[in-house]
Amino acid sequence: MKRLSIHKKQNVMRVTLAEVARRAGVSIVTASRALNGNPLVAEATKDRILAASTALRYIPNLLARGLVKDRTATVGVIILELANPFFAPMVSGIQAIAAKRAFLLVVGESRRDEEEERRLVAQFQQLRIGGIILNPVTDTLDHVMAVRSAGTPVVVMARRWEHGEYVATDDVEGGRLVAKHLLQRGYRRIGLVRMGDPNHAPVQARVQGFREVLGAAGLGIPDAWDVQVSGAQITDGIEAVERLLLQAEYPSALFVTSDRKGLGVIHRLHERGLRVPEDVAVIGYDDIPYAECARVPLTTIAVPKRSMGEMAADLLFQRHDGVGPVEPRQVLLSPKLVIRASCP
Repeated sequence: MKRLSIHKKQNVMRVTLAEVARRAGVSIVTASRALNGNPLVAEATKDRILAASTALRYIPNLLARGLVKDRTATVGVIILELANPFFAPMVSGIQAIAAKRAFLLVVGESRRDEEEERRLVAQFQQLRIGGIILNPVTDTLDHVMAVRSAGTPVVVMARRWEHGEYVATDDVEGGRLVAKHLLQRGYRRIGLVRMGDPNHAPVQARVQGFREVLGAAGLGIPDAWDVQVSGAQITDGIEAVERLLLQAEYPSALFVTSDRKGLGVIHRLHERGLRVPEDVAVIGYDDIPYAECARVPLTTIAVPKRSMGEMAADLLFQRHDGVGPVEPRQVLLSPKLVIRASCP
């Protein structure tokens, strides 16, 4: 006898926002605001809506949530390098703020390539992204201004932006802190290891502040001790030491404009038989997590990286919600000298 198999088709119906609102006894707009973390909704009402959402197993539709403003509940973040520990706390700070609003984070890497940055910005715009936070490659931001003009909120992070909103560090002051510390410790034969890219405004600002203080003390940096390298990697620090040691004399202290290069400098100095700080003192910049775990813990300038990400996200959501002043808000955070064994 032939057995018949009967397959029942199960219809799984998605719970709608209207059902959540009806169960909680509120309007759809109020339910939407509560689930999006809007602070204007009273706590008791929000609790009732969240309880209804949980009971009904409601799954928000990220695409539908942005229909009113033609933007999705997402934040696009563009950083220079995913592998660079400098950016991790910033992204974490953005994520913490975005999570409170139930926004999804989409992270892209420009790889210090302006064309790649432009491509990512264009893709985010095509995705109807809710807002963009980026650390741009250069100060040429016509593509970012175009996106903002089209209605997408944009905040620049870790770099100043004359025509828009940003959260950055006062890098001129950071450079001054380095020079003051070296002078207070009695150093006079001072060198510099920096990225040679003239478009890297933060590095240029650090060098500006550094030279200002040295100049006021009647000191300059000999050309042979002003070592410019192409990147911000450990290998660039190693290369810088090799070039310095080719000179008849080398400096007794070095300002290295990023910690990763600073770690490379310390590594190669030790390999060449020089002691840090007894023969050459070293100060870095950024205070990445590895700085205090180096062979010789690195004296450096701490940048409030997580706070920078949180503040950038706060500015973005204020602009997203249409609150706050019309004029762009520009926040400059203070750096801090962290003294360790490489230049005590």
